Amino acid sequence: MTDAQRPNILILADDLSGAAETAALFLDRDVTLGIDIGTRHGDSDVRVLDLGTRAMSGIEAADRVRASMRDIPPHVRVIKKIDSMLRGNIAAEVESLLGTGPIVFAAGLPALGRTVENGVPYIDGVPLHRSGRWALEATEAPASIADLFGHVPTVAVELEDGIDGLTAAVDSGAVVVFDVRSEEDLDAIVELSSQIPGVRLVGTSALAAAVARTLPPSALDAPPIEPASTLVVVGTAEPVAAQQVLELVRSGATHIRIHIDHLLAGTDPTSVRNALDGGHAVLTVTGPVDPARSNEVAAALAELVANAIEDRAVGLVLTGGETARRVLDALGVSTLRPIAEIHHGAVVSRTATGGYIATRPGSFGGPDSLVAMTAYLRGVVNTHSFSHSEALA
Repeated sequence: MTDAQRPNILILADDLSGAAETAALFLDRDVTLGIDIGTRHGDSDVRVLDLGTRAMSGIEAADRVRASMRDIPPHVRVIKKIDSMLRGNIAAEVESLLGTGPIVFAAGLPALGRTVENGVPYIDGVPLHRSGRWALEATEAPASIADLFGHVPTVAVELEDGIDGLTAAVDSGAVVVFDVRSEEDLDAIVELSSQIPGVRLVGTSALAAAVARTLPPSALDAPPIEPASTLVVVGTAEPVAAQQVLELVRSGATHIRIHIDHLLAGTDPTSVRNALDGGHAVLTVTGPVDPARSNEVAAALAELVANAIEDRAVGLVLTGGETARRVLDALGVSTLRPIAEIHHGAVVSRTATGGYIATRPGSFGGPDSLVAMTAYLRGVVNTHSFSHSEALA
């Protein structure tokens, strides 16, 4: 591939685990790849930028997206990665992005049973708003994509409408919405959208995967890991996490439970440091968490982790995008280089100083997910996980 042929792709993600999940889709492509945290730093062929907007207000999220698009050259291909269960500030972010170019919205993640049919999002055939998957959210799940966007205008287009139908929809100034039933649908949407100058693609990691499939493959293997003691930080309230922690403890990890009241009051890191002396440990928070204080909890947890691993070579496994971002901020990490994917969404990256960090969305993986991620960082062979789908709550 000549320099003129090299891609120039910017992917905007709303949390760190989602950014890593999306970046991993390009690991087997012939591209340079990096993840930036907060602001753009590098000039890789594919740059994934974690905006951290999931935990912001809609106004803040829109401002962050708008700022990230300043001075972006017209030839840069922009993808906005969204949550597969449509959580976060999607409407506000897309409305902000709509001011920079046409929007094509394709929200399905077929490999994990997330589809959109007749404008309605489904999980394993159940409408999202009836699935119970928004039980931990402060609002109700949208009953349709139009419901998700509210006052932001949308127009539905079918693949059968072709380029004429897409062009007419784009010219209306509305967000163009496609149904997604299969990976083949996503491939067709990417191909069709490529004919629209300056188009912004908005969708889950599956849409980014369709873009990755248009790029030349690479046969490079992941570099060998340098084994280290490992700390797993569970910053998710997803029910599946409890079983994953149990399996990890059964494998020999030391379990440190910190009550939320003690965490917020400031916890001595000695117990965590002592647990790491045994090789690998898992840190969880106990007690009821008020959703209104989730940011405060994530910040306190990040401070504890940073103090516990100070001056130590420790591999980190971070579940939940907000927790992962807060920990990296506390450690002063501003860029990551993805090197391997243990299972879908479970991504190992290397920091600029040579450390290893594995991230994963909270709801992803089967019971063995944390075992496999920890084993990889510890240099244990034959530990690849079979957790290829998100566990249902």
